[in-house]
Order: sequence, then C-alpha cells, then structure tokens
Amino acid sequence: MNIPFQQTIDLYLRRWNPTLRPSTILGKRGILKLFTRYLREHYPEVQSFSQLQRTPHIDGWLEHILYTKPISRNCSIRTLRLFFEDLTHWQWADAPPTGLLDDQDLAPEEVYMPRPLPTDLDQAVQQALIEANTFPAMGLLLLRYTGMRIGEMIDLNLHAMEGTGPDTYTLRVPLGKTRSERLIPLDARTIALIQRIIEQRGCRRKRGVPAPFAHYLMISAFGHHMQQQNYSANLQQLTAHLHSTEHIHCHRLRHTFATEMARAGMPVPALMKLLGHRTPKMTMRYVEVAQVDVRKAYDEAVVQLRLMHTVQPQALPPHSALPSQPAPDQLLSLMAATIARLENLRRDTHDPAEAKRLLRLVKRLRKTAYDFKGFL
Repeated sequence: MNIPFQQTIDLYLRRWNPTLRPSTILGKRGILKLFTRYLREHYPEVQSFSQLQRTPHIDGWLEHILYTKPISRNCSIRTLRLFFEDLTHWQWADAPPTGLLDDQDLAPEEVYMPRPLPTDLDQAVQQALIEANTFPAMGLLLLRYTGMRIGEMIDLNLHAMEGTGPDTYTLRVPLGKTRSERLIPLDARTIALIQRIIEQRGCRRKRGVPAPFAHYLMISAFGHHMQQQNYSANLQQLTAHLHSTEHIHCHRLRHTFATEMARAGMPVPALMKLLGHRTPKMTMRYVEVAQVDVRKAYDEAVVQLRLMHTVQPQALPPHSALPSQPAPDQLLSLMAATIARLENLRRDTHDPAEAKRLLRLVKRLRKTAYDFKGFL
C-alpha cells in the first residue's frame, strides 16, 4: 500500500491496539489493506481517504466484492464504515466525507440456527466420553457440562474452581472471545469431573509439568497442553462408533448446553451471563432453537383450557345447571370454581414448570374476575 494510506492505517490500528484482541487488529489490517490495494489498482490518483467519493470509488469497491460470501462482504463493509466513522469522529485531516457506507450496503446473511445435538445422540456422546475416561474425554465432558467455548476450556487456570460456600463451587472462566471473565456455577458431577482432571494432570512425568504450562488446568497425563485440534480429533474418534449422520464437533456441545438450559426455563439474562454473551441478541440465537418445543407447550395449554371448560360438578354451587344465558353472578361462581380447580391442580403437580404455568393462569383469571365485577 502507498505511504499516505499506510501511515493513517498504522496510526489508526495503534490507537485501537490496547482494547482489541491481536486477531481483531490483524483482521482489520487485512481488510483495510485489500481496500487500499483496490484503490491503488483502479484509482491511482486517490492519495488520501479525504478524496474518496461514493461514486465511483465506494460503488466500484462494493461491486468488486459482490461475489464474496455475504458474511465476509458484510464484515468488510462494517470494518471500513467504522474506520471512516472513527477518522471523522477523531477529526483527522484525511477523514473521508460522511455517509459513504450505510446499512443498505449490507448483504442479506443466511439465518443462523444453533444446532444442538438431538437428545438421544447427546446422551450417547456423553456416555462414550464417560466410558473413555481419558484426559481429552474429560475435557470434552467439561465443555458439555459448563457450556464453555473450547478456547476458554483450554486456557483454564489450575485454580479456576473456587469455593463460594459449604460444598458450593464456581468455575472462573478466563478472558475469552468477549474479553471478560465470568463465573459458572458448578454442580456435583462437574466438581467431581474437575477433581479427576486435577488428579490425572501431568502425573506420569518424572519432572512434573513443564514450567510454561504449570499454571494451566488442562494438562494431559504426559504434561502436554493440548490444543483445539487435538480435542476435535479425539471427539471424532470417540464418537465414530455411533455412526451418526450428525456432524459432532466441540462447539455443538456448547449449543446443546445452552439449549438444555433454555428449555429448562432459565431466564434469558441469566443464560446470557452464563454463556458470556454481551447482548441478549446473541443469547436469543441459542434460545430460538427451543422453539421446536412450541408444539409441546401448545398441547399442554390446550389441556389446561379443557380443564377450564370442564369443571367438576362437586366444585360448582348447587345451582350448577346454568341457563342458556347465565346471570352475571352465575358467571362469577363458575369462574371461582374454575380458579379453585386450577389451584388444586397446581398444588398436586410435581412439575415446577407446570406449576408455574398454572399459577400464571390463575392470576389472569382472578384479574379477569375482578375486572368483570366492575361492570356489574
């Protein structure tokens, strides 16, 4: 790239360097380099970003990247737009005119849907990992039990499991994709798993764990700090006998964990904190897959509606035989009997989720009855 462009881009990246990951800085540099290369090849007379115009410079570049994948094209557009906006906001001398790029330039992206493992396959994968009882298998189980990213699991500190009370522990997840730490509550099976990992950690080396890896938890029995490709290869090997048509990879264990928590009724803010997401939008991409349960929830609601319309005779007052056009007091009596019946169902159920749904329904009926009295 020519000297004017290079000086501006280098200064720009140095300014962002303290707050962005090295890989992010590298990606920005690559996109800006490709853009300035395009300018040099097609518009050599442009020597500064301040000389850019929507036509022909930006329109020509958009046409140049038209046939790249939508996600790659949008990444380039967003990076370049942020670059232009920063130059303008910082009032640099070579800042381009405003409005060179906008949202209308973004290409429609494919709808992303998380792919959790089917329930039967998930159980079979967990069983295969438990039976293997190898160090990589235990690391993969830890992914499934906690929903961590593979990079976060690899970088866990030796003392990442912290006690927070009597027999209660949390796992301190290191800086990862979102550049922030978080604490994951641990259940008994995960605590036992981490204890087994610590017991097998580098125990076969006479000289102990090498110094550069001493602070990591995930050290194999031979003192190796395994990388992502090692865990991926082990997962493929340990699940090959299942002969599944599903593509089983490490990140699907995280999707499965997130979907399991969402289906169990965990609120979105708590799930967002658990997964280490910055925005609810990302978390909803995991929750959205739980919409396959809409039919089940609908069927359960229909059952409750049938109970509302089919009140047991003993729950009705003596004049339960209502005329074709019941009086207001009779409607109130029927609503009271319906509420009483639903309350009995709520107390008798052993399913917390069903009890919660019944409680919401009772509250709505009580409010309806209260509002109805106001018209009498």
